[in-house]
Amino acid sequence: MCLDDALLNSYLDGELQEPWKTQVEEHLSYCSGCQLRFNQLKGLVDNLKNATISDEEIAPRSDRVLKYFEQNRFDTPPKKNLFKKKVQVNLVPALLTSAAAVVVVFIGSFVLFGSNSKQTSEIMPEVMLPIESNQLEQVSVDEKASLDDYSLSEIVRYLDSQGYAVKLELKTVNPLEDIPQNEE
Repeated sequence: MCLDDALLNSYLDGELQEPWKTQVEEHLSYCSGCQLRFNQLKGLVDNLKNATISDEEIAPRSDRVLKYFEQNRFDTPPKKNLFKKKVQVNLVPALLTSAAAVVVVFIGSFVLFGSNSKQTSEIMPEVMLPIESNQLEQVSVDEKASLDDYSLSEIVRYLDSQGYAVKLELKTVNPLEDIPQNEE
C-alpha cells in the first residue's frame, strides 16, 4: 500500500515520530512510485523556498496597485442602504403604553355599555340552587392502591394488556390441619 501526500508531506517537514518515520523510509527504499512522488514534493518545496521577487519587478506594479486603491477604496464614501437602517425601540415605554391602552379600552367598555343585569343574565345565566349535604356524593378517595386490592385475574389481565407474557404455576400445598402436630 502506497503512502499518501499528507504522510509524505509530514515526513518531508520532519513532523513524523520514530515508529512512522522508520516505516516511511523503509517504504520509500523499495517503492518507485512513492519515491517519484516524494521527489516531486521535495522539488516543489525547494522551488517555493527559492521563489523571490526582486524590487525591480515589484516597483512598476506597486505604483499601479497603490493608484487603484487610492481611486477605488479610499476616496469613495460608503454607500447608505435604506433597508439596513437600525431602529432602536425602548421596550419598557412601549409595553407600558400598550398596557395602559388595554386598561382604558376595558374601562371605557364598562362605562359606555354599563353592567346591565338583564344583558349579563342572557350571556351568563345565574345558577344559584341550594345544595344539601345529602345530595353530595364523593367520587374519588386519595387512598394508595396496593396489589391486595386486586384479584389475581385482574392483575394477570392488566399485565397481559401491557404486553407481558405471564406464566402461572400452581403448586399444591397441604393444609395446616393435615400436618401431624406434635402433642405435648
